[in-house]
Amino acid sequence: MQFQQIMMRNLTAQWPQIPGLGFPNPGAAWMEQVNAAQKKWGETVVGMLDKHRESLDAQYRAGIRIIDDTFRTGEAKDPEQFRRLTEELWRHSFEALKSVTEDQIRECQSAMKKWFDVVSQGQSALKT
Repeated sequence: MQFQQIMMRNLTAQWPQIPGLGFPNPGAAWMEQVNAAQKKWGETVVGMLDKHRESLDAQYRAGIRIIDDTFRTGEAKDPEQFRRLTEELWRHSFEALKSVTEDQIRECQSAMKKWFDVVSQGQSALKT
């Protein structure tokens, strides 16, 4: 067992410094920090995937609605009704695209904030 600990210490001493993880002092505290960071990151990824699934569901619902609206456009009786239906279709398509883009940007910002929180917590643990 002591040989394994020495090997682990020698191996980790050669690793580059990663902010927030603190490799220079391998041991129980180091492993706890790594485990806590992995757990936090795992929770973040699961949350992101859940939100991504919800976003995809909303995109599919919007897509189905747009397809339905597209078929209704073909049922126009006169040019004025066709123009109005086409404008509504364009407006709905644009709003759906805008909504998806805003959701993706918000999710990216949220993920980056969570990652920075994990890293800063690791760095504060190293200072204490």
